[in-house]
Amino acid sequence: MKKVIYRRIGAAIALIFSLLTIVEGSQVLFGTVQPDHFVLKPLLIYNVLMGIVGIIAGVVIWINCKRALLLTTIITFLHFIVLFTVEFIFYFRGSVAEHSVVAMIIRVAIWLVVLVLVWRNMPKSDLKSKNENINIDEEISEN
Repeated sequence: MKKVIYRRIGAAIALIFSLLTIVEGSQVLFGTVQPDHFVLKPLLIYNVLMGIVGIIAGVVIWINCKRALLLTTIITFLHFIVLFTVEFIFYFRGSVAEHSVVAMIIRVAIWLVVLVLVWRNMPKSDLKSKNENINIDEEISEN
C-alpha cells in the first residue's frame, strides 16, 4: 500500500511540475509574458516539449505501467544533458541567462526525486521480470 502512495506522489509531482512548465514556457513562447532576462528559444521549446512528455510520464507512473521507470530515467538523463549544455554555454559564452541555469537545476532535482520514487516503489515482480529477461537473453547469446 505504501508503494502505491509513494508512486502516486511521484506521479503527482511529475504532473503538476510538467503542467507548470508548459504554462510558463508557453506564455513566454507565445509572447504573452516578457521576461526580464535573455531567453534562449531552443531551450524554451525543449522545456515546453518536455513538459508535455512529463505529463505523459506522470500518467504512466500513476497507472503503474512497467515503462514508468524507463521513461522517468530517460527524462532525467535528458535534463542532465541539457543542464550541462546550458551551464557550459553560460560559463564560457555568457549567452544564457542565470535564470535558465537555475531553472534547469530545479528540473533535474525534481525529476531525480520522481525517478527515485518510481525506482524505489516499483513492484518487485516488475523488477524480477526484467532480470529474468536479461538472463534469458544472456543464455541465448552464450549458445
